[in-house]
Amino acid sequence: MSETIITVAGHGRLRRNPERARVRIGVGFEGSKRDSVLAATRAAHESLTGSLESILDEVNGPVVNWHSEQIRVWGQRPWSQDGTRLPVEFHSAVFVDAEFDDFEALSEWIDVVAIREGVAIDGIEWLLSRETEAVLHTEARHEAIADALTKAREYADALGLGELAALSISDPGLLDDPVAAGGGRPMAMMASAKSVPGGGGMELRPSAIEIEAAVHARFRAESGLV
Repeated sequence: MSETIITVAGHGRLRRNPERARVRIGVGFEGSKRDSVLAATRAAHESLTGSLESILDEVNGPVVNWHSEQIRVWGQRPWSQDGTRLPVEFHSAVFVDAEFDDFEALSEWIDVVAIREGVAIDGIEWLLSRETEAVLHTEARHEAIADALTKAREYADALGLGELAALSISDPGLLDDPVAAGGGRPMAMMASAKSVPGGGGMELRPSAIEIEAAVHARFRAESGLV
């Protein structure tokens, strides 16, 4: 009985509304005196982080975690239009990241902090909880395997072949690697998450999250001929 080898790629894709938002806030000042710039930055930074700490609750939110960089201060001497060096001007910068699980609370918080001197909202990243993301990755992998099996079955039916037997399943690109594929039947799949644009500027318009998985699979199909 002869056999035919069928190699296919399977894909799975799921979309879900975000459950969390990670906002990045920048604090910065400039001036001719380093001490004044640093003092203003520290005051704004302490006010910002203090407001986050007051609503931090890792279980119930609305802030489930936050992190701050160290304050940086540096000086530079700009050039004037006539080519002479101007006095030293000092600049400062520090970024704070905060993760919210309540979008209404995030909107209200941004309305308050965004109008403060030296504070700017740098961006918002829409996220899923770790638990939800893990479940969706598993579902996407299953969908990718089912897609690969469906394709292989369609090829086999078109050729008038019989039952399929799985030979190998791998991440994309590993199936033809003799080192990676020669030790058995690897079952790992590749998955990724990305945001789908949902609005411009700083609108608090949650963007859908896509979870994708891809798999390469190889099957043996019996011809049914002796």
